[in-house]
Amino acid sequence: MKKIRQSINLVLSAIIVALGFGSCVSQKTYKAAQEEIGVLKAENGALKAENANLQQEISKIRDYQKRTEERRVVYGPRPTNYNENINK
Repeated sequence: MKKIRQSINLVLSAIIVALGFGSCVSQKTYKAAQEEIGVLKAENGALKAENANLQQEISKIRDYQKRTEERRVVYGPRPTNYNENINK
């Protein structure tokens, strides 16, 4: 009976030790993953800000193009009753 109890205690101790070492490795992996996630979130925020700036610049360029297209006239502005399909 004593031998069985010692075997069970030995097996349980081995399991507890194995779980302890396993948790240390997984804890290190978890911390490394959390740090990488933080870095990626910071990069993502920077890219979002850059994207917003580029979108703003694009809208400014489009507005400028519209204004320059409106200014393109040969002999003055279009007549008020201008009709593109005058022959129809």
